Amino acid sequence: MLTPTVIATKNLFYDLGNTPAQCMTRHLPQGVDVDILLLGCGDVRHVLFTAYSEPGFPSRKIDFTCCDYSDYIVARNALFLSLISREDGEVSIESLWNIYYHRYLTASDMKLIQTHVRELLKVSTSLQSWHASIYGASIRFCDQATLDSVRAIWTQYDEAVSYKDSESYKKTFSRAMAISTQYKNEAYGHAAAAYSAPRSAAPAYLHVAEGMLSSMNDVWVTGQTNTKTPPPYPNPLIGTALSDNTPLAFPANPLISFHLSSAGLKLSELSPLRPGKPEDPTSPWSKLVAAGKAQFTEWVKAYRKSASNMVVRFTAADCFAFCQTLQHNLITGETTANLYRRQVDTRPMVLDGKAYGPYGHAPRKFDAIDSSNLCDHTGTLNLLVTAGLLLKDKPSSILYTDSMAMGSDSKEKVATVLCGHTKTMSLLLGLAPVEYWTNATSVSPADELQLVMIEKGDEKDWTPRLQARHAWRPDSHLSGNSCPTPLSVNPTTLAKILLKIYLDMFKHENPMALYSGSVPQAAELFAYPRHHRGSFAAVVKAVCNRVCTDTLEVARQLVQLIKSDKTLILANNYFQSLSMEFSKYGIYSEPWLTNEIRRDPAKGMFCNWKDIPEAVAVTLVVPAARWKRIFAEALLKRAGLVMEGQVRSVGRWHNLYADVQIAFGTLTASGIRANDAYSVSVEEDPRGMAGDSDMVASFYVSAAALQADMDTSQVALCLANTIQNLTHFAKKGDVMAIFETKLQDKKHVYITKYPSGQRGPPLVRSTEPAPVQNPETTLTPEFDASWGGLAGLTARLYVLSDKGKRLLQGEKAAITLEQTSPYTIDVIFGKRALVQTLTYRVPVTNENSKTSIARKSSYVEVVARLAEPSVSPILEDYIYPSVLSPSTPSAPVSTLNITHVNLDTLPIIDVTQRSGLAFLTTLTSFTFSKRERALRDQIEATSSDDAASTRLSFKESLFTMFMLSSGLQGGHTGLFAFEHPDSGLHMLIFVSALRLDGANCSVVLDAAVIPFTTAHLADEELKDSLLMLRVLEACTITINDAELKLWKKVLPSLAERCRTYPHNPTTCEYLTSHSVPVSLDFAAPVLCSCGAGKLPSDFVAVPDWEVSARHATRIAISPTYALPYVETLVDGKMADQFVKGGLMVPRSGAFRSSKNANAPDVSPGISSGLGGLKLEDVCMNCRATQGKDGGPLKKCTRCLTAKYCSAECQKKDWRKHRGECRESEVYGMDE
Repeated sequence: MLTPTVIATKNLFYDLGNTPAQCMTRHLPQGVDVDILLLGCGDVRHVLFTAYSEPGFPSRKIDFTCCDYSDYIVARNALFLSLISREDGEVSIESLWNIYYHRYLTASDMKLIQTHVRELLKVSTSLQSWHASIYGASIRFCDQATLDSVRAIWTQYDEAVSYKDSESYKKTFSRAMAISTQYKNEAYGHAAAAYSAPRSAAPAYLHVAEGMLSSMNDVWVTGQTNTKTPPPYPNPLIGTALSDNTPLAFPANPLISFHLSSAGLKLSELSPLRPGKPEDPTSPWSKLVAAGKAQFTEWVKAYRKSASNMVVRFTAADCFAFCQTLQHNLITGETTANLYRRQVDTRPMVLDGKAYGPYGHAPRKFDAIDSSNLCDHTGTLNLLVTAGLLLKDKPSSILYTDSMAMGSDSKEKVATVLCGHTKTMSLLLGLAPVEYWTNATSVSPADELQLVMIEKGDEKDWTPRLQARHAWRPDSHLSGNSCPTPLSVNPTTLAKILLKIYLDMFKHENPMALYSGSVPQAAELFAYPRHHRGSFAAVVKAVCNRVCTDTLEVARQLVQLIKSDKTLILANNYFQSLSMEFSKYGIYSEPWLTNEIRRDPAKGMFCNWKDIPEAVAVTLVVPAARWKRIFAEALLKRAGLVMEGQVRSVGRWHNLYADVQIAFGTLTASGIRANDAYSVSVEEDPRGMAGDSDMVASFYVSAAALQADMDTSQVALCLANTIQNLTHFAKKGDVMAIFETKLQDKKHVYITKYPSGQRGPPLVRSTEPAPVQNPETTLTPEFDASWGGLAGLTARLYVLSDKGKRLLQGEKAAITLEQTSPYTIDVIFGKRALVQTLTYRVPVTNENSKTSIARKSSYVEVVARLAEPSVSPILEDYIYPSVLSPSTPSAPVSTLNITHVNLDTLPIIDVTQRSGLAFLTTLTSFTFSKRERALRDQIEATSSDDAASTRLSFKESLFTMFMLSSGLQGGHTGLFAFEHPDSGLHMLIFVSALRLDGANCSVVLDAAVIPFTTAHLADEELKDSLLMLRVLEACTITINDAELKLWKKVLPSLAERCRTYPHNPTTCEYLTSHSVPVSLDFAAPVLCSCGAGKLPSDFVAVPDWEVSARHATRIAISPTYALPYVETLVDGKMADQFVKGGLMVPRSGAFRSSKNANAPDVSPGISSGLGGLKLEDVCMNCRATQGKDGGPLKKCTRCLTAKYCSAECQKKDWRKHRGECRESEVYGMDE
């Protein structure tokens, strides 16, 4: 395994997730077939919600691969999806809900389970029979071992139903639930679900908080989502997974899987997902159940309809074993890498040969990889090193890591999440945390922040603890142009950087760091380390495969640095393990590993083998009496056991090996010990640690080291030197041995070429082709000498063309620089006689850059400093970037950080009753960070916009739109005109609806935009249509040049995120112009024409909408939030204001209006046209520009807006105009 060996005395069964469902295609372009990998997949909520989010988008195929450690989770999920997929379609929504979510079932539901399970057992005798069945087209298994385990559990389901009336069955379940409740009370108390609830009920958590919190206890106690007396029969899909050592994980509340704010808000009559009537109006959470069931019903229907376009594959395995096997399969075509499928299991990970063979179609690389919150247990770096290699090389590819372990300082946590400087490691691994660089997200933290503020109030040391979400993308595509230049790193420099990573990965071996308090979350990290020397070797291999360097020289220098370092007190004890791991990964094999091996028949054992490998497998049989005693102690102390292998010669040397495979059962040896073919096998005890079998521990050891002292050497299975083990088990002696014996102990020690169940050594050497240096450019990272972190990048441009050499050498042309994006700097020769672009892999700033010009050697070198979010001007308008993806011409745009939404599936909020919309004020107010609030205060105090940043102005515009669209403050309108003081009207936005976006804890404006061009104003029909808008109430938002440019950059992402149409590969302007947006020039097109007019019918009720609609593109506008790990969102003062009920009520001056700087502006009329050209006053009937008498046009005396050339024309137009005519406000003014 890639992580240390931790054996938990309690293994929780997570039947349900503790976060709301997410759409797994939320960052992928619509209409493109996608492959998705779910690591630690848990329940099926993400699969179902993804299916619900697809209808209406361009058709595509979605292929899920779901990996989970637990057989019971996989068996339950596969059965449930097959129930939905039954050909007869007779399984009711109610039965599906009960079977999947309730702990107690009726006799009819139990019978349904048994009937269905027996059908599944008939068609699952082999992978071939299953895949040929009616279920095999949409539900598949990645390997035979998973199917075998699933079949065994399905058989348990069948038997449980058969014994449903027996007292033993019911008592066993009752005991398991009593143990679960005891564990829950001891571990969590009653506040455990507090941080889960806001995410599920966002963005209106406070509207349903009482019911949400009440349901936590009630659902846990009753095991069902209604207030009726529970049925009599324990649900076998849950009960069979529970035991004394496997309690049910709290809160086990199905409501958390859904987006429950719809239960606390009034939805419009035509809204999707309107909850039905609560079953029990007296229950504070019955309305939440109604909301959840309404969503569940639609999710299930969508999944049923998607059967022909969706495949779900399952494997029950350790995520790293599965990922590394996929990597090996991808490169070699072999179906196994000789890795165990997981801990406490002797079966190897062997993929299905048909699906993963030469002609198989199972995905090996993926568009999106979700790792749940595995990083809390495995470490983020391990996930990026293994799963990151499985991402497709596309701009849209994305890897999610999600930490539920709430740290005290999110900024510090993200800075070290990759074992050292995160920016440095992400660059070396080629995976960028894009949201960090944008400091912008459409996912709201508001409800989590509100809960924390309520709990902490005005504490002095106030730091919010939030769920940490990170999205990682391949950095080669961030610039919008595929970046072919790999990093070049000097071996000495890289070795020093890797040493820092090494020291950080193993800081738990330096107890002084814990006692000094210098390590964030130190107690947890030191109790359960995330890494061993094999993890570090995997990191070194991944880095060296990504950069241009001399890998062998890096390894040599790194080994010497590690030998010389005295920081870690156990480094020498693990050095042989490190040497073996470096050799195993094909990085560097130290000569002694093979040179010191001696074939010596006189010593017996493996010394007589004809072929002695570098590493041999040592298998140690630990008597049950020895391991059960320490397990019992650990159980009482609620401690997991971190174990490692040990070989030592007392008083001479002492070697430790942290990668140990554990099993429970009976070992059988085959052959003669002195023979190469000698092997061992383990017949596993199905009861595992609950049984009385021996424990079998296997680990690889250097053959040369074993030969050093075979007569007196001792072999042991020990507890690792962690703080927790030292605290609880120090009395076990200095080595904390669970069991130790002589190497020559033939009863307990077995030395073979490979451990039980394996036919070869671990195969992790294979790698993709090494990066090839670009002859035109090199890219070298610059590190800060004082602390070793990434400070900038040096890009060297080799001038190879004759023209370039002439300009550089002959004409001595001046060289200037122009930064065109956060990733690109143009090198300009003379007066733009030649322009060549340097492309960087991370955002840089040209400010304070250094330029070197080597005219004789014909190169230009630019040392650019790293850009800093919220500081560097170049990132000011880098909010929702999008880039071209020419490989998918029907979807040529990839958004980099904004979530995609299917607007037509989102609930519509009824905005006619303002009393229920108070949450919206708080939600949108949180868009301003602490720093931005200070700027707002400064602007208000000085009555000057000089302090306003472009980003702040953009957020103010969004704030205004949400306030006025909802009617909360300053009037009510859905028409917004964006006007420049000098050049007039540039953009109209028509808001159709305010929708709930529960998956992103937010709301979204369903809108359409017309960004005006000169072509638009040449369209007489459109101009006439715009004139009709003059009679409507509109908000005019005044913008400057910088904000106008920002909006143009953002619009493609706002359109792409809700796109329901394919792009036309022939005419799409993004493709023909090779640019997104199409242009930033004055009055030039911004969006492509593919989306123009692609709007639902009756989108908005405005005059002549059918004309305007032909030029309008649908967009989805969400509030935009800063990232809590980039800058502070709120502080103790704001928390105190919130608790006292006065937080962030917006000032009237916050509205962005050209009419009145101190008040919101909703007024009739759109005043000007593009470029200062006025939309001429014309007769509303005949379009004359002057009266028939030669004088000016006459106003309608009621609205004072519409104008006519004559009374005849006014009469003719009255039938149309009277529906739009509103009495002017001037008539209501005091005299």
